[in-house]
Amino acid sequence: MRRIWTNCPTVKRCTTTILSAAALLVGCDRGPDRPPPTAAAPRGGPQADLSGQINAVLDVLQLGSNLLAMSDPKAAAEELPGMGHKFELFGVMVDDVDPDNATNDVISNVTTPTDLGFAFRSFPPGIQIAALDGQINLKYYFVAPRSCGGGSPRITLLVDANGDGQFGEGDFAAHGHVNPPSTLGCVPDVWHIEDMTDLMNRWEVTPGTALVPTCGPGGAPTMCTWDELEARVTAMYPNHRILAGFLLDGESCAFPFPPGCGKAYYDLLTLENRTLENRQDTVH
Repeated sequence: MRRIWTNCPTVKRCTTTILSAAALLVGCDRGPDRPPPTAAAPRGGPQADLSGQINAVLDVLQLGSNLLAMSDPKAAAEELPGMGHKFELFGVMVDDVDPDNATNDVISNVTTPTDLGFAFRSFPPGIQIAALDGQINLKYYFVAPRSCGGGSPRITLLVDANGDGQFGEGDFAAHGHVNPPSTLGCVPDVWHIEDMTDLMNRWEVTPGTALVPTCGPGGAPTMCTWDELEARVTAMYPNHRILAGFLLDGESCAFPFPPGCGKAYYDLLTLENRTLENRQDTVH
């Protein structure tokens, strides 16, 4: 397997009158008798409202609220104390096979202007940002001509600013992007693996006024390192909680450049104390 080690996080967001979603599932070390890729099946409830069309400008706060409403904490509950909640898969993400290693299970999605993919993980009852030091990682592979750019893919954290356990007015989201500082033009047809809490300027916040000085916008010199983001969130919001985090892919399809659409594989997604590496780590 050919790999390229880079520093690039990924995130993505989506808002519409009705939101469109896609989900992410990573698998590892399964035999050749695996079933063919299948789309994540809807579980009903709020997920039924995620089948609309995507706007170029996305309301991440509404998206975060929708994903939290879609989440099923009982279905995703940890098997044993300390293992952490499982990842929940929504949308067009499917189980797949590593393009370089047929013994390795991964997840993939094919993004379009109306299809997004998500791998969502809640942190009940919420954690502080310092608990994520060195605990956000991602491995990805783009099938040419697909690449990164336009905010896709990315990892988003939902920040409950006052620690009241709700996500709404006054709260905000932090987005970690891949391939900083440009956050675009990732080399296709090879695996990349990234530590999203490294020293690169890869983080922005929505809305931009949530932090002073701000982090972002994406691709600008004012994007923050993880340490800068952590310090500002901790200082300004000492009672904050991170309610959830998720990998989002597909937003860049809404922008006028073709590399943002197409097929991408993902593996070894880590959000806090659980890594998505096989089917036991997901529910869908």
